[in-house]
Amino acid sequence: QAADTSSSPPDAVAPNITSEVPPAIATDAPLTEVTPVPFETPTAHDIMQAAAETGVDPSLTELGLGGWSPICLLQSSIDMFHSTLHLPWWASIVCCTLLARSLMFPLIVKGQKNAINLNNVMPQIQKMNEKINEARTMGNKFEVAHQTAELQAFMKKHGVNPLKNFLVPLVQMPVFISFFVGLRRMATLPIMSMATGGIFWFTDLTASDPYFILPVMTSITMLTIIELGSELGVENPQMKMMKNVMRVVSLMILPLTASFPTHSFPKVYCIAIFTYWMTSNTFTIAQISLLKVPAVRQWLKMPNKIQHDPSSLKKSEGFIKGMKSGWKNANLANEVENRQRRAALRWKEAGTGPVPQTFTYDPTKQTPAGAHGIKTKGTVRKK
Repeated sequence: QAADTSSSPPDAVAPNITSEVPPAIATDAPLTEVTPVPFETPTAHDIMQAAAETGVDPSLTELGLGGWSPICLLQSSIDMFHSTLHLPWWASIVCCTLLARSLMFPLIVKGQKNAINLNNVMPQIQKMNEKINEARTMGNKFEVAHQTAELQAFMKKHGVNPLKNFLVPLVQMPVFISFFVGLRRMATLPIMSMATGGIFWFTDLTASDPYFILPVMTSITMLTIIELGSELGVENPQMKMMKNVMRVVSLMILPLTASFPTHSFPKVYCIAIFTYWMTSNTFTIAQISLLKVPAVRQWLKMPNKIQHDPSSLKKSEGFIKGMKSGWKNANLANEVENRQRRAALRWKEAGTGPVPQTFTYDPTKQTPAGAHGIKTKGTVRKK
C-alpha cells in the first residue's frame, strides 16, 4: 500500500545534510594564547591615597587592622566611636578609655575589699606563717601540713586571699598593652584622618607633642596616684620600697617616652598614646578620691580598715635581707630533708639487705673458745 503524501506541502524539500566541515573550522591553525593580567592587591598606602582623593575613610579591615585579637577589637571599638557617633579621634580614644576603666571598676572594689580584710587579719597570718617556717626549718612535715591547713581554714573563714591582690594589675596590664600597641599601629600606618583628629595644641595624633606638655602631665598624674595611695587603698610597711620605686619610675617617664616611635619620626612622643594615658590616670585619681568618701564606702559596703600597732606587725627585712633569709631557710630545709632521706634509705637497707656482721664469728658455723668449760679470763662458760 502506497504511503499517503497528499498532506505534505508540494514545495517541501528535504534538507541536504552532509558531513563536510566549513573550511574556517576545519583549519589546523593554532589559537592565539591570551596572557592573563595579574591582579595586584592594593596596599594600605594605595587605600589611604584613594581615601584622600574621595574624602571617605577606609575601614580598618581594608587597612589590615581588623581582626578578633584583643588589640584589633580595641581598635574596632575606637573606630566605632569615630565612625558611628561621628566623634573626633581624640574624643573616641577618651570615650573608649573611660568605658574600659568603668568596666573594671567592680573588680577594683572587690580587690580593695579583699586588701582591707587581709590587712585586718595580718597579725594573725604573720604568726601562723612564722610557725610554718619554724616547722619547715626543723623538717617536721606533719607540723608544716597542720599549720598550713590551719592557715587556709583561717583565711577561708575571713574570706581573704593574698593572691586576689594581684588580680587587679593582672587585668589592667593587658588593657594597657592593647591600648599602647593598638594606638601605636594606628598612628604608625598612619590613618590620615588622625592627623587632624586632635584638639588644642595637639591636632596631629600621629606626631609628637611640640610643647612637651602631655608627657609632663602624664608624669605628674602618675606621681599623684602614687602619693594618694594605690587603687587597693591599703598601705603597709612592706609596700614602702615599692612606693619609692614607683616614684622613680614616674619621673623616668619623661626620658623613657622619647623612644616611642611613630611613622614619620623615629624617636618622638605619640600623642594618641598620651591621650589614652592621661585619660586613664585622671580616671584613677577620680576613682581613688571617690572611694575615700565615707558615704560611697558605706554604699559599696566597704569594710573598715583597722590601724594596727606597728609593734604587732613583723617589720620588713628589706629586699636583700629577705632574699638572704629565704636562701638560708631553704638550705636548712634542704639539709633536713636530705638527712631524713638518708635515714629512710638506711632503714630500708637494714630490712631488705644482707644482715650486717656485728661480732667476730658466725655463731652458726663455729663455737668460740670457752663454750665447753674452757676457762676464759677466770670464768667458765657452760654450754
